[in-house]
Amino acid sequence: MAGKNNIAVDVLEYLIRINNGRYELGVVCNKTETGKNSWQKSLRFFSQRCNVPEYHLEDMYMRDDLIFISLEFDKIVNPDLFKDARLYNIHFSLLPSYKGMYTSAIPILNGEEMVGVTFHEIDKGIDTGNIIAQKKIKVDQQDTSRDLYSKYISNGTQLVLSQIENVIQDKVHAYPQEAKGSTYYSKKYIDYSNLKIDLRQTALGIQKQIRAFSFREYQLPVVCGKKIIDSKITDIRSLKKAGTIVEQNENGIMFASVDYNIILYIDRFYELLEACKTGDLDLVKDICSVKKHINECDEHGWTPLMVATYNNQKKVVDYLLINGADIFAVNNNGTNLLMYAKAAYLQYDDIELLKKFFDLGVDIEREDYRGKNLESYLKDDGYKLDELLSKM
Repeated sequence: MAGKNNIAVDVLEYLIRINNGRYELGVVCNKTETGKNSWQKSLRFFSQRCNVPEYHLEDMYMRDDLIFISLEFDKIVNPDLFKDARLYNIHFSLLPSYKGMYTSAIPILNGEEMVGVTFHEIDKGIDTGNIIAQKKIKVDQQDTSRDLYSKYISNGTQLVLSQIENVIQDKVHAYPQEAKGSTYYSKKYIDYSNLKIDLRQTALGIQKQIRAFSFREYQLPVVCGKKIIDSKITDIRSLKKAGTIVEQNENGIMFASVDYNIILYIDRFYELLEACKTGDLDLVKDICSVKKHINECDEHGWTPLMVATYNNQKKVVDYLLINGADIFAVNNNGTNLLMYAKAAYLQYDDIELLKKFFDLGVDIEREDYRGKNLESYLKDDGYKLDELLSKM
């Protein structure tokens, strides 16, 4: 298996679980692989932990009876170079449309309401192989490219897993792609090194740009020197020239457009994390009036709720929960809220947040990406889980 990120790790984990000695497993990692979990899980980290050997692509060419599955792999796979192989790929679109690059952004720019994922055979073309299976995905009106990518990952994983047994047993049924509806976008289609929001558009056109280029791990759109986290089309008809600032405050800037005024909300996420740390509830409420902030996460995977929990800021925690904070989110290492609440308990001798998240259903048995759960971390700190539970 070749590739990166959660989809590759989760498929590999499944293959390990169902193997029972039926096949030999190996991975080929992307050249950008660091071996460390970031906002996505690391294939190298997981494969090493599970003693699955890593190879170079060239090592695969002369293998007999090879099954090669590409899951966000970053190299061109030429079928002619393989001696004896069945080659498969997951592509984040409903082929034959959106071959090529930027499938998390371009469909949003184009106003698509439905996208999907395709599991297909690899041939010598770019995403042109015979289709094995597809799954449609609805594009919600507020989805950003980050949101759409997350949908691709989860639905793509499900699609691949649904076909794994057919792949192993060589029972896949594939059909050729049609020319009708076929589109292709190259790397040159979007210049991410020079992104500019065109404000001389309709309000909807501006909003689609904001959504398409919002992917915090890579970039947020910048307007008037401010990073933008979200937008809202008003019902106020624009009376000024498109691109003119109508009004602004600390949370956003209202612009005139070709038709309706639009508010571009300013990113204050790191200010929010600091407010969650110090317990500044008024500031938390002000920033979270732009709801998009509530479930954002930083480069460590920390959400506002995690930061508030770790620092035992109970009023902030309650406010975030009431306003939709995700209690099941984990950081880049798989640390969940019970583990953060454990840290608060040890530091502040206050069990309230531990009890709260336990009662809300956060999984006490869930392991992080190192294979440790709450009980094992408590043991490291000299505590017993049973004794802790008796205090709740």
